Amino acid sequence: MQQANATGLNASGGNENGQGAPGKNAAAANCLESFDSFARDIPGRGKIAIVHDLDADGICSGAIVYNAILLLRGRKPDLVITQQNKSRELVPKTLSMLKKKGISKLIVVDFAIDQEPASLAKAEKIVKQVLVIDHHRDYGCSGWQKTVFVKPQFFSEIEPSRYPASKLAYDLFSRHVNMEKFSWIASVGLMGDSQLEQWKDFVQASEKRHGTAIHSLSKCVDIISSVETISPKNLNSLLIFIAKADSPNKLVRSKFSSYTLKMDKLLRRLLAEFEIAKEELLGNELVWFEFRSKENIKSALINKVSGGMMPNRTVIVVQDNGDGFLHFSARRQDFKVKVNELLEKAVKGLKEAGAGGHVPAAAGKILKKDLPEFRKRVLELLQKNDFSY
Repeated sequence: MQQANATGLNASGGNENGQGAPGKNAAAANCLESFDSFARDIPGRGKIAIVHDLDADGICSGAIVYNAILLLRGRKPDLVITQQNKSRELVPKTLSMLKKKGISKLIVVDFAIDQEPASLAKAEKIVKQVLVIDHHRDYGCSGWQKTVFVKPQFFSEIEPSRYPASKLAYDLFSRHVNMEKFSWIASVGLMGDSQLEQWKDFVQASEKRHGTAIHSLSKCVDIISSVETISPKNLNSLLIFIAKADSPNKLVRSKFSSYTLKMDKLLRRLLAEFEIAKEELLGNELVWFEFRSKENIKSALINKVSGGMMPNRTVIVVQDNGDGFLHFSARRQDFKVKVNELLEKAVKGLKEAGAGGHVPAAAGKILKKDLPEFRKRVLELLQKNDFSY
């Protein structure tokens, strides 16, 4: 694996060693110049909104952008939108808020809005400029009139899933303002996406700067995950709290840490159920588990299973939370199966279904009636072995 240092990009558009891939330098320069132009315009007139994903990387990248805006123009963003559910689109309520508040600049972090372009097209009719900071696949980032996409693959040799949005946002805005006091937030975000090994030097430097330790940063990840699962209505206030905190210890000692107690209890119960009910298929290469829970806990559960117990196996968990859909997550921490492509192909053509994510971690949903077909497709696709990395 390529070991990354404090920053993954530089002004020349190369990687952290200053070396861009052949043919990438021109595209990288254009990408970063477009970002720089957007950033330089932030101090000007106009209202700015942030829309973010709901996991640790999404919350932390939102907090980093919040602080970057504050530094660049001397006042906080005019609107921080936390959508009710994880999504790859700007939902109608979000679009309505942008219009009602007279937002002229929109910054979207950590979700693949280009995978659902219809909502982006609607946003372009409401605002004057859109900036998307994201580390998913490129589903169609060219041809937009008002939107600038910045994704790691446009300028870096680092695999996109290894370059979380929180670290990407930190690096980008560091081109314009000193972001060092927020390095702990970027560290929490990238750890939430299981990328500590990739950015070890950066995290260690952040620990030293803030007088903290890795277990405190890890505790912050657990707190965000717990709030996302137990009380998602509090994610917006959590993001703003993190943005204003000057160290991870502030979050560890906050009221938000209480959610980890209930989360731990839920996880213990589900891990015990997992040990009994899991299915090991395809010569134990695939681990499949179905369960019911009203809390959206599938991501936290599969992270425990895949990250600690089964990093070298494909793990899929399917959750029924009673809303008429089945919500699923997949993991393969050794990168030997591209689970994002696997899930996208498995749901293709299924009514009201969707999937997406990264090479080692992806998720989606299907109608309950389509579970047998979805499972059949997953098994067939894995047997064809079209997804080796």
